[in-house]
Amino acid sequence: MMTDDELKAVASPHVLIVGAGITGLLIAQGLKKAGVGYTIFDAETPGISRRREWTLGIHWSIPILENLLPTDLAARLSEAETNPGFVAGLDHTIQLYNSQTGEVLKTIPTPKLRRVSRKKLRALCMEGVEVLWGKTIDSVTYDSDGAALTARFTDGSLYHGDLLVGADGPKSKVREILLGVEKSRATAMEIVYNMSIVKYGDTNKALFVQSAHPQNVFGYNPNGIFSFLAIQDMPDPDKPETWTFQVGSSWLGQRDANLSNEERLKNVKIAASELSEPFRSANLWMPEDTIVNTDPIAYWVPIPFETHQGRITLCGDATHPLPPHRGQGLNHCILDASNFVAAVVKIKQEQSKKEELIEAYTEELIKRGGEEVNLSLKNALTVHDWKVFMESPLMKHGITKMS
Repeated sequence: MMTDDELKAVASPHVLIVGAGITGLLIAQGLKKAGVGYTIFDAETPGISRRREWTLGIHWSIPILENLLPTDLAARLSEAETNPGFVAGLDHTIQLYNSQTGEVLKTIPTPKLRRVSRKKLRALCMEGVEVLWGKTIDSVTYDSDGAALTARFTDGSLYHGDLLVGADGPKSKVREILLGVEKSRATAMEIVYNMSIVKYGDTNKALFVQSAHPQNVFGYNPNGIFSFLAIQDMPDPDKPETWTFQVGSSWLGQRDANLSNEERLKNVKIAASELSEPFRSANLWMPEDTIVNTDPIAYWVPIPFETHQGRITLCGDATHPLPPHRGQGLNHCILDASNFVAAVVKIKQEQSKKEELIEAYTEELIKRGGEEVNLSLKNALTVHDWKVFMESPLMKHGITKMS
């Protein structure tokens, strides 16, 4: 005879997680912590795809993240930080600068801000999680009994589960499966967004670029130029010549994907030539072999979709891809993952409520995600328009979560 624990394990739903970015991995960690079975897939091939690196800010979602992760991993979050020697405290702030005059426009309290490396945080979240790589989802079919589903991947493989969650990023294939190509398509923004990972290889230059703030600093300009500087990695904290930085800028305009890297770098340096310090030198000192990625910026305002009796839903950037200028993306992804795991844990306890619980999760996800997309969209436009910037969500609300 089975024990009560064995019976619960049999009844426990098996979750298929599509996407092994940070959001999908957090779901996997949360389900594993709760004793819920899962299989996680990702389309990429390790070491070949997603070689890009950038930094991410975590602030209001830190307690949620720490609760979602296993205790041992939560205790090691500092390993993912870009400046692990910087200890956030109640008196810490970031400044928003007029990058034409150097004047401080706004000081925002950030007592718990952690700036992390995307790669390092992803690697930490991957510990103890087995990912099935090279798996691109193609279609989903639903069992006639209303209880389970089957995911088909482009390599012909089939996987069965009780619930599937699409955590496959801004260009989500699961979102497309749910809503079709037209309704799921993100809207491109006419913003030229440049991002580089820079190593100056010089102690004095590195210290000067970091002089405005030990983690990150933001600049806004009457000419419509947004600037961003952040520590990206400190291989040796005592040797600034080893440090790398994330150097970003953006302005309104049509992105030209045909420009060479040399042309992109030239454009960035021309735009930076009239900026105040340290924004000016941070850009002008970039070595000539620096890669400048001009990233497409797009958004999608979530709309209701069919969960097929609580068997399929979305999570993270698959639901609310948004422009980065308000620094909210990862924080909402963390909350999404936590909410999803909580819903599945309740399903484990009471299978009969699966549809009700997933519908409730999805409804909240769409409402909150839609509000943040619209807010971040407005902010992305206003930070490039000096006349209205002082009325922007960033200036009014800072980086806090909107309730």
